[in-house]
Amino acid sequence: SKIWGISFIINLLFTTIQVRKLIKKINPDILHAHFITNYGLLSSLSGFHPLVVTAWGSDILRDPFRKTKNRCAVQYVLKKADLITCDSNNTKQVMATLNNETQNSHIIQWGVDLNKFNSSINAANAKALNMKNAYRVISTRSFESLYNIDVIIKAIPYVINEIPEVKFILKNAYGSKESELRDLTKELGVSESVIFVGMIDYTEMLAYLNAADVFVSVPSSDSTSVSLLEAMACSLPTIVSDLPANREWVKDDWNGYIVSVRDEKALANAILKLLTNEKKRLLFGRRNYELVKEKGDYEKNMKKMEELYESLLR
Repeated sequence: SKIWGISFIINLLFTTIQVRKLIKKINPDILHAHFITNYGLLSSLSGFHPLVVTAWGSDILRDPFRKTKNRCAVQYVLKKADLITCDSNNTKQVMATLNNETQNSHIIQWGVDLNKFNSSINAANAKALNMKNAYRVISTRSFESLYNIDVIIKAIPYVINEIPEVKFILKNAYGSKESELRDLTKELGVSESVIFVGMIDYTEMLAYLNAADVFVSVPSSDSTSVSLLEAMACSLPTIVSDLPANREWVKDDWNGYIVSVRDEKALANAILKLLTNEKKRLLFGRRNYELVKEKGDYEKNMKKMEELYESLLR
């Protein structure tokens, strides 16, 4: 552990020197670093100003509470930054407890390009997915422990007991748990009800989202999820885990359902409520689109970011 600590410090110093050289060469007007506990730390050690840092979620919600050195690093970065952005009120509040101030922090959503992500692509794409006559439940979260894909799989037997024809689309990006999750579907005897999807482009993603009836996202920790916003933009009703950031977007039984973290029975019940009530699915979907249009539009949020950049330069 001591050797690892010394190695980390040496590597940090070396990388900081390289970053300083690169910044001097580029000579930017503003330095903007993403993820507080790595690039944010390097950028703050460079001494460059004005410095903007963006929190992604776990760098504020999890890392500072795991190790003292992480907490010290986060506090250092937040104090050095001239401007801080994040994507949820919850993350902003946690930052305030770490930094003791919020006047230079702003909520900027990553947002969704509504010209691309919407429900205009015909759900006839379901034919190509061999799910023409099936209900479709989709998750687009990575196959890592944090996102509790195993809980979704464990909910499947309860759902297909009531609706045998339902299909679950599980889309992975960079997660490492696919082999374990495939084994779990076999163990539970639900392999025929699950479609595993790997890396795809956004047009294919749209096809799957617009072929789906319900979107599920049940991580143990999260800030505002772009995956959630993309599904909402496609007018899907949503089921999410009970987290502060999720509650900023989903109101239980108004535009979706909120379930306890790692509760497969509650998740299954919420899925069944939506699959057996088309009127509610459509209503929740319309509300979700309007909500994303109001708060999660990419263009609107990037315009806010540009205005913040300009305020720093002034």
